[in-house]
Amino acid sequence: MAKLSEDLKKRIVALHKDGLGYKKIAKTLKLSCSTVAKTIQRFNWTGSTQSRPRHGRPKKLSARAQRHIQRLSLGNRRMSAASIAAEVEGVGGQPVSAQTIRRTLHQIGLHGCRPRRKPLLKMMHKKARKQFAEDKQTKDMDYWNHVLWSDETKINLFGSDGVKRVWRQPGEEYKDKCVLPTVKHGGGSVMVWGCMSAAGTGELQFIEGTMNANMYCDILKQSMIPSLRRLGRRAVFQHDNDPKHTSKTTTALLKKLRVKVMDWPSMSPDLNPIEHLWGILKRKLEECKVSNIHQLRDVVMEEWKRTPVATCEALVNSMPKRVKAVLENDGGHTKY
Repeated sequence: MAKLSEDLKKRIVALHKDGLGYKKIAKTLKLSCSTVAKTIQRFNWTGSTQSRPRHGRPKKLSARAQRHIQRLSLGNRRMSAASIAAEVEGVGGQPVSAQTIRRTLHQIGLHGCRPRRKPLLKMMHKKARKQFAEDKQTKDMDYWNHVLWSDETKINLFGSDGVKRVWRQPGEEYKDKCVLPTVKHGGGSVMVWGCMSAAGTGELQFIEGTMNANMYCDILKQSMIPSLRRLGRRAVFQHDNDPKHTSKTTTALLKKLRVKVMDWPSMSPDLNPIEHLWGILKRKLEECKVSNIHQLRDVVMEEWKRTPVATCEALVNSMPKRVKAVLENDGGHTKY
């Protein structure tokens, strides 16, 4: 029987007292005869239209046990449901399944999620990030539009190193479209150095072998300087605190070329918009069918040059929000 409001049940009883039969009441109130009959029968038995309390299966865990589970999960965010169940059973002597633990945690708003991968931030890193944000919080978009952002990244021949998921039905595990192709030794990859600004992508250069300070200086002279000059005299160059970037050789070259270099806090990829551009580029490459390193290099360069200026502009426009997020988190991690 559908759950009826108290007012509707009282109307059913009132009409019945007025002499109406079940069918007429059902037709008048647009209800089924069985609903009308059961409502009147309950009134005759109990003298009330209110439903009796419904008794379900009692909770297996007491309120105290639930609080204990909450403390355990919040105290160690990586503790598995099975481990929490064992801990609860060891303390209270009550056997509890991992599923019961998960259900209890869901009820208080805690869900098992894959943790975000972020650099390890020590107190000195947070302090430097906060100082950077405080120094830059008053900068307007004209300042950010004159920054040349740079970074290096690895691009794999067969996609990213991250976890991949596919939609499939039972029995489709080994269909070509449902497997991730692998080859011996990973299939190869390329390392690239690139730069960008609000005006669009700058130069992109492939890195052969292991890059040292001398190789990095060659990249700066051949690729960075032309991109920086296009931004005018107010241009500022950004790179992170990799040892090659802060070496005496690199520092001397940048000073000789009179390049303004932005002071950069370590462990802060979330403050560099080019990190998101790498992600966009790699997702584009996953749509391309590439079978060898030579093709990969060609496609990387082609997609890099095809990046819309609007994409770069939107990423740079997010800088005030990124700075604000660092301040709000007291130098800690942000969503970027």
